Amino acid sequence: MSKESPQPQSEEVDLGQLFKLIGNAFDRFFKFIGSIFIGIYNVVLLLLVHIYKRLVWYAAAIILGGGIGFIIDMNSEKLYGANLFIQTNFNSTRQVYENIKQFHQLAHIDKDTSELAKRLKISGVEASNLKGFYIEPDLDENNMAEMYSAFYNRLDSLSRLEMTYDRFKESLTTYSFPIHRIGVASTDRNLYKKIEESFVDQLCDNDYLEDILKSNSEILEKKDYSLLQQVQKTDSLAKEYLKIRINESQKEQIPGSGTNLYMGDAESAGGSLIVDESKIIQQRLSYENRRREIDSTKAIQKNIINVLANFPKSGYDIREWTDKKKFVLPIVFVVLALLVFSFIGLGDFLKKQSKL
Repeated sequence: MSKESPQPQSEEVDLGQLFKLIGNAFDRFFKFIGSIFIGIYNVVLLLLVHIYKRLVWYAAAIILGGGIGFIIDMNSEKLYGANLFIQTNFNSTRQVYENIKQFHQLAHIDKDTSELAKRLKISGVEASNLKGFYIEPDLDENNMAEMYSAFYNRLDSLSRLEMTYDRFKESLTTYSFPIHRIGVASTDRNLYKKIEESFVDQLCDNDYLEDILKSNSEILEKKDYSLLQQVQKTDSLAKEYLKIRINESQKEQIPGSGTNLYMGDAESAGGSLIVDESKIIQQRLSYENRRREIDSTKAIQKNIINVLANFPKSGYDIREWTDKKKFVLPIVFVVLALLVFSFIGLGDFLKKQSKL
């Protein structure tokens, strides 16, 4: 008789060894994690013990740093800021960004107060208070979604398969948005209203854009005049119809008949085209709606740049806590004290080791 194979027992042994190895791996992993937390705890404990033993020194460093920082802050100039929100027309965004970069160069890097004073129509002393000009698009997720929807509808069926919302967002640049926030930094909080008018004029100083603005205004005026003439014609037609209706109402009414107005060659066509007063009124309303749309467009495109929000009457403090010495110096003094005591402790440790 042939002997039975011990294969099932061998498989159980292999599985047991596998689970044992997995258990050992998890055990070592958790011990490693635990050793990290124990190490962090020991370091924090040693640091607390060190600070407790030299608490007077660290308290003195904090008080001294805070006092010196407070005095420095009292005697230093405060930095104020204010924002101007604009809407660009006629693809003028690039021109605006270039002008802002130039203003920032003059104020922050070159410190050319005479050129700033000339462009903004202020004195040289006031121009010296300007410290920087900044611009960024005013991002809104809803506006980006609307832009994506309009762009997606213009694509063909193949392009729509590839163009996702995330890919569309990645393709956007700072010039893709119509609304932008312009920030100005100054040490004079009351300077913003003085520079606002001249500053906005300087942002759109471009002959090409001026020509586009003029041409667009003329086109809108012609469209509005044409629609106005159409409104006047429909008014005249409505008046004539009203006269006919009054005359018809004074005649003896025939059962089943109504008051109809035949326009153009409608009668010669066998009376198949009949226009009543409601169609005339609807046409007039359509012209009026189009005129209102033109009025809205004229208001939006009246200037190359629309100011959506002006500078406030005075600026506000834009300094971060890192710019205030009364917060920074205590931290610096404490770190210096820690380094000094660390070097002293390291020196003592090396002396002890050299004696062994």
